[in-house]
Amino acid sequence: MAAIRPVRVLLVTDDHVFRGPSGPTARLASTRLRLLVALEALTRLGHHAVLVANTTADNIAESEHFAGAERLLFGKVFQDYRPLVERARRAGKRIAVDVTDDLERQDALAQMRALVDHADLLTVPSDGLAKLVTGWTGGRLPVHRIVDPWEGAMRAVGGDPGRRPARIVWFGSPGNAQYLNPHLPGLVSLADRCPIDLTLVTAGSDAFRGLVTRFHVQRGGPLRLRFVEWSPDAQARELAAADLTILPADRHGESTLKSANRLIATIAAGRFCVATPLPSYCPFADHALLTDDIAAGVEAALALPASRIHAAVRAGQALVARDYAVASVGRRWLDVLSRLTPAVPGA
Repeated sequence: MAAIRPVRVLLVTDDHVFRGPSGPTARLASTRLRLLVALEALTRLGHHAVLVANTTADNIAESEHFAGAERLLFGKVFQDYRPLVERARRAGKRIAVDVTDDLERQDALAQMRALVDHADLLTVPSDGLAKLVTGWTGGRLPVHRIVDPWEGAMRAVGGDPGRRPARIVWFGSPGNAQYLNPHLPGLVSLADRCPIDLTLVTAGSDAFRGLVTRFHVQRGGPLRLRFVEWSPDAQARELAAADLTILPADRHGESTLKSANRLIATIAAGRFCVATPLPSYCPFADHALLTDDIAAGVEAALALPASRIHAAVRAGQALVARDYAVASVGRRWLDVLSRLTPAVPGA
């Protein structure tokens, strides 16, 4: 039997990648749950993969990693990499771009949007994004959906809906603050009937500036608010202490393009979630409470017996373990990247 030819991939991101307690991790979920998953799978399966992060296109072009790669996979980038891509093409290398946002809505991602037009293949985490990027290219390029996996260990199911004050956690990037803020009046009103400790786990509190005074959240009042600076450890710790999590979003806007990674993280952490019914969340409808009114959803969830909530989360963990395991998602990355057959140099 002929030996399988190793795939040689250079993965590129402008994110900050650093050493975590369990290995490499990153600030952005799109790096942690996508590029690092692809990197680990390729390496574990005997292929040659290198990740370069937070450097320059010139440094990459002069590196031995670039010289040896047959394929380049771009994650979240903010620089103009088109000259690097042109050089790669002349050497017969193939280009994949992983799209995790509507690149036409964010000025900071304009360089990445330009890169899409120079790709051979695109990857996305959701059906909504697949449809969007297919429209950008007029169907010229293959678009492959690769889901975000769950990260870390599967935790014991827990949380006590009968505890008062109820411990509720929201976690996410500061850009998601716009989706939480409209639900604060409802949570303040609910807290008059059911005291709430609300923890926001995020990268800085600037996006929530004025939130406390705007919604009259007072120290020692029925709704107590605190901020925790995001890190993988902080997120895991706060989820472990939570009774519920909340994940509000805009199901008529850009949120519809997002993957289910935060809901998956909640379920893997063994906690019940009240979330906006996004398309990517619908497969988990039996394992979370999906509603447009987050405060009403929280009130309904807190009235449920703990045994019912725990059973729903436990069944959700079985679904996550079956369909969103890192190993199976990693194999999907290998399958997709293997379709990029190196070209004849200069062609």
